Amino acid sequence: MARLSIERRLLITTACLFLVLGTVLALTVRAQARRAADEAFDRVLTASALAIADTVGIEEGAVTVDIPYSAFAILGTSRLNRVFYRVTAPDGSHVTGSPILALDMAAMQDDTLHLDDAVYRGDPVRIASVRRYRADTVTGAGGWIGVFVAETREARQELAEQLTFNGMLPAVAIALLSGGLILVSVRSAFSPLRLIESNLRARRPSDLSRIDREVPAEVSALVSALNDFMDRLGSVLDGVKRVTADAAHQLRTPLAAIQAQAEVGLEEAQDPQVRRRLSRIHHNAREAGLLANMLLSDATTMHRLETQEREIVDFGDATRQALQMLRAQSAYAGLMQSLVLTVDDAPVFVVAEPVVLREMVRNIVENALIHAPGPTHVHLAVSTGRAVLRVMDRGAGIPDIAKGSVFQRFARIDVRHPGTGLGLAIAKDITVAFGGTISVADRAGGGLVVEVALRAVASKEDA
Repeated sequence: MARLSIERRLLITTACLFLVLGTVLALTVRAQARRAADEAFDRVLTASALAIADTVGIEEGAVTVDIPYSAFAILGTSRLNRVFYRVTAPDGSHVTGSPILALDMAAMQDDTLHLDDAVYRGDPVRIASVRRYRADTVTGAGGWIGVFVAETREARQELAEQLTFNGMLPAVAIALLSGGLILVSVRSAFSPLRLIESNLRARRPSDLSRIDREVPAEVSALVSALNDFMDRLGSVLDGVKRVTADAAHQLRTPLAAIQAQAEVGLEEAQDPQVRRRLSRIHHNAREAGLLANMLLSDATTMHRLETQEREIVDFGDATRQALQMLRAQSAYAGLMQSLVLTVDDAPVFVVAEPVVLREMVRNIVENALIHAPGPTHVHLAVSTGRAVLRVMDRGAGIPDIAKGSVFQRFARIDVRHPGTGLGLAIAKDITVAFGGTISVADRAGGGLVVEVALRAVASKEDA
């Protein structure tokens, strides 16, 4: 379903309004232009007809006409027009000119000038007709002599089109200028929404702070409602985090006690059935303990990401501290003997939060120790301006079809192995928060490689 765009709707509505107004204006200008062209040419046409009418007379019973040169010279100023004329005697007979011109026009018995539209030999023409009463100079008998002058409409049409063009040109220029101003105004009116959008997109997923920007009054209600919603959502999430962290912290001690008691019971029990049950209790207690630790680590990590400022940290020191924490745990003391750490001699500086960076390394290495107990290689180096951490194990690896889901929360490829499905998910959240990337790949010779890449900096000035 196409998304509704208010901006597009406003622009389309404005364009349609301009189109309707432009059409009405064009028709009006065209009509006025035709009227103005007709008035201009009609004046010349009537002047020509009157000039001819003033020269007609009757001598010895015959109609005489002395057509002045100026009568047609005026009409001949346009190279497009063709001019026709006709003079009739008082009895309606043809005297001179085009014999079929204005044959369908009724004879008038007054000296009023008439202008009419007609068709002459298939061409539309404009006809000026006038009658003059003349008396015979010999007999004294008189009658009405008719004078008809016609011209084709080509020059009128050309003038009307030129007037229409000249009249519409400023209107089109004003419409284009107005359209541009409206476009700029609409985009400017929606710019606060774009700023709010960019502000929200630039935030970390866990950042639910209020939007602190000056916005127009029309948008302030939306921003206020959005701030209130984020405040409520932040309060709910903070409550969930506190409950999760408190629960995880409170569960660690009893779970450790259950695990210890199960280990003691396994050493003392002789009955195979009892040993199997104690083994299940020990396994489940360990699973629950790992989950509690991961939940506590997740809550601590998210809290520090939200509240602590980034600083320049030595990635190598954070990696060593994370491995030292794992060596202090009895569950990994033996496994850490086969771990090899390779770090460049020079410091590897990155912009991060120290505790969170250490937790990320610990989670990745712990994930390798849980799912692939055995030789593990941790390598940290700078490559093309990026600090790259690789944790490589010799386990069974991950099928290609499952590589896309390993960073999902609580995703477990093999439920037979201990684990919570949170280690790599937490590591990904941290990596993304620091502007880095994380990926998994098969290791040559068997096993898995988890690679984290963060932007390396040389000093505080490069941060």
